[in-house]
Amino acid sequence: MPIHFRAGCMLIATLLVSGCASSRSETAEGGPLARQITQSAHCGLTAPGHVHLTSRQEVERLEALPGRNLSLESLKMIEFDREHIVLAAIGQKPTGGYSVTLDSAEIHRGTLELRVRVAEPAPGTIVTQALTTPCAVIAVTAEGWDDIQITRAENNR
Repeated sequence: MPIHFRAGCMLIATLLVSGCASSRSETAEGGPLARQITQSAHCGLTAPGHVHLTSRQEVERLEALPGRNLSLESLKMIEFDREHIVLAAIGQKPTGGYSVTLDSAEIHRGTLELRVRVAEPAPGTIVTQALTTPCAVIAVTAEGWDDIQITRAENNR
């Protein structure tokens, strides 16, 4: 077998393998992988983490969360065959002044990686003295990933 044929095969194999490991930052149609629908200081999720909702029935189960002051009507309007909902929560906080917003989204090796920014009240800031449960409500593409990872963007203050 000629050397240039082997080199060509190796180049094609390398491109195919690297293409499988590459990252995506938009859907096949060119749309965003994720978009923030809303945020709330009172999602009702007392532990940090995320909730992945794949149907209207799962959205309706949120109605039972104590301390939730998040309107669910806009979430029920999502076309769940195209998009899912992710609530990215930072857990219960002792005061107001905290918020969560979507910074970026990328699919890397089958994992939907959502990066969020968390705003915290600066020391000495006057804030409401009430327990809060801040979260971001994010619509994400329903296809092209098997797992979700949420990371916090740095330098948020």
